[in-house]
Amino acid sequence: MSDKINNVHDKFFRASMGHQSVAIDFIQHHFPKKISQALNTKSLKLLQQSFIKKDLQEHFSDLVFSCKLADKPAYLTLLIEHQSSPDKMMAFRIHQYLFGLLSNYRKQYPNKLLPAVYALVFYHGKTTPYPYSLSLQSCFDDPLNIMSEVLYKDIALVDVNQLSDEVLKKQEWIGPVTSALKHIRQQEMAPFALEILSSLQWPMDKYEAQEMLELILNYLLSAGNIDDIDSFIESSIEQLSSPIRSEMMTFAEKMEERGIQKGKQEGKIEGKQDIALRMLNEGIDLAFISKVTDLSLADLKRLQEKNKR
Repeated sequence: MSDKINNVHDKFFRASMGHQSVAIDFIQHHFPKKISQALNTKSLKLLQQSFIKKDLQEHFSDLVFSCKLADKPAYLTLLIEHQSSPDKMMAFRIHQYLFGLLSNYRKQYPNKLLPAVYALVFYHGKTTPYPYSLSLQSCFDDPLNIMSEVLYKDIALVDVNQLSDEVLKKQEWIGPVTSALKHIRQQEMAPFALEILSSLQWPMDKYEAQEMLELILNYLLSAGNIDDIDSFIESSIEQLSSPIRSEMMTFAEKMEERGIQKGKQEGKIEGKQDIALRMLNEGIDLAFISKVTDLSLADLKRLQEKNKR
């Protein structure tokens, strides 16, 4: 998986968590009960601002929710770990992030007490279970154990590879999203994709569920290792409910349309190259040919070199 933040896995997870029902379901299943039970779900708001500093951008992207806990302002932060290789200094990096967020808050509201902030890391790297300590104390060379007096609990982390498929099936909204991320690297994704789609319990008469269906279907079929998508759709179509079948057919039509458009575009380019080649053989100036065909001078020079071979 790429270390760049803008990867397909990150986009899928962030888009999913942008849906209120998915975000609430994730919090209810993975955050401490003390938080989930005190959360005013109507107050939950996904902030667009990122608090990631440059030296952390290769490792994380972040989702920050403002909310009310026990009628007090608070932030719930979800950091998505993008490295395939786990980081020994994970706990320190998380605390760097949290204090960056709190420093930003302090600048905006210098006369207010700091709000409560809770951080959880969402990890779906290859190495599992996560091999390093998540205690901030473990990041110190501290033979006298001094830091135990000021550092308390481990950072919470969800390792999707360690979550049971049976448990995920019981999680209405976040379960399918997490299952997709858990299995997306399978050598043959088709049976897992079918299992995930078959187990969907979303109310398909709701717009949010329809959006989520399109999102997860595109993710499974675009990012998953499925050798023959057409065969997969054809063989699985009868095993799925009517709304899912309809969306899969729409997806197949879009794929076919993209193929047609790509073919048309390639045909136009080939036609321009044929015209350009004839003009080159006539000794016509490159700048004039470029103006007529809309091909760049670099493309024309490559075509010229290829024609000489």
